[in-house]
Amino acid sequence: MKKYYYLFKVSLERTVKELYRYKFNTISNFLIFYVLFMFMFLGVRQFGISLGVSPIDMGNNLEGFIVGYFLWTIIMLAYSNIAYSIINDANRGTLEQLNMSNISLSQIVIVRSFSNLLLNIVFSIVLLFFIMRKTGYWLEIDLISILIPIFLGIFSILGIGLIFGGLALIFKKIQSLLNIVQYFLIALVAITPESNTISAIIPFNYAAGMIFSTMMGGNSFTDFSLYDYGITIGNSIIYLILGLVVFSQCVKIAKSKGLLGQY
Repeated sequence: MKKYYYLFKVSLERTVKELYRYKFNTISNFLIFYVLFMFMFLGVRQFGISLGVSPIDMGNNLEGFIVGYFLWTIIMLAYSNIAYSIINDANRGTLEQLNMSNISLSQIVIVRSFSNLLLNIVFSIVLLFFIMRKTGYWLEIDLISILIPIFLGIFSILGIGLIFGGLALIFKKIQSLLNIVQYFLIALVAITPESNTISAIIPFNYAAGMIFSTMMGGNSFTDFSLYDYGITIGNSIIYLILGLVVFSQCVKIAKSKGLLGQY
């Protein structure tokens, strides 16, 4: 267990140092997310006004848009981190060295992704406060009630990330596919299924519903039942196992074709 702790610690320190070392990229990344939201937010509000709907009447829809964008940034960063980290390791020539560790490559990738996830959540929360201040729509921010469903449900997104990480091992350049898929991820927070059964099948969708209830409805984590938490955890486990299986098979294929040591 100690080796996983040190792996997590080193991964977290590495990410923090890279964020500080490449300050321009960090700041520009934040500004891109902020400007993108403002363009979409103002566009949605102007579209409503053009149809004769006042901003006051659109209040709940605009608040829901803010929550959805907040969740999308977390999902997108979590999903793409695995594939891009593998691509970067392949570029640097460190991918084969990681595979030679006494910790399996899939475990290294998951621990590193989880450490990056912590910083990505901080990034998204700071972005959320900037957005709320600019738009004037202040939501219920109970961090504990928000973070619990995020951490319970985000492993389903990591599972999807593992699938694309496995594809990156074999095909190397999949950036165009990653860019396309990240917009399909909007559906994970935008779709409101008519039944809990459908919501339980879609990755992170049930957790997203809990977060919407917390941030817009004022619910607390104690207001959700064991059934709600069970569905969220079960969804994460299923997709994480699926991702691990696909990633392991991709690692075997990459090894058999000698693709780990070259880009």
